Amino acid sequence: MIQLGLTVAIPILGWVAEFDRAHGSNDWTLRHWLVTGLALWGASAGFRLRHRLITLSERLVAQDASNPKALKKWEAGNVIGLAVAESVAVWGLVVRMVLGGALWQASLFYAAGLFLLLLWTPRMPATASN
Repeated sequence: MIQLGLTVAIPILGWVAEFDRAHGSNDWTLRHWLVTGLALWGASAGFRLRHRLITLSERLVAQDASNPKALKKWEAGNVIGLAVAESVAVWGLVVRMVLGGALWQASLFYAAGLFLLLLWTPRMPATASN
C-alpha cells in the first residue's frame, strides 16, 4: 500500500510542479549539480541502509523464523528504501519549482525515483518463504 501511494504521488508531484509554470531554463547551474549530487548521495545511502537492514533481518529469520525483531528490521529496511526513492523524485520538484529548471531536467529525477520505487519493491525474505 505504501509503495502504491508513493508511486501515485510521483505524477502528482510532476503535475504540481507544472501548474502555472513557464518553460524554465535548460542550463545546468551549480545549484542543479548540487541537487543532483544530493539525490545521488541519498540514493546511495538508501541502497546501503536498505541492504544492511534487510540482510540483517534475513540472518535473524534464518536463526529463528518467529523472531519479531527480524520482521521489524525487514519492514524498516523496505520503508526506508521507499522513502528514499520518493525523496529522489521530490528533488525533481525542487529543480522545477525552486531552481526554475526545465521539465526534462525535473523528469530525470521523477524517472529515477520511479525506477527506485519499482526496484525496491518489498519482497519476503528468501529464507522465510522456504
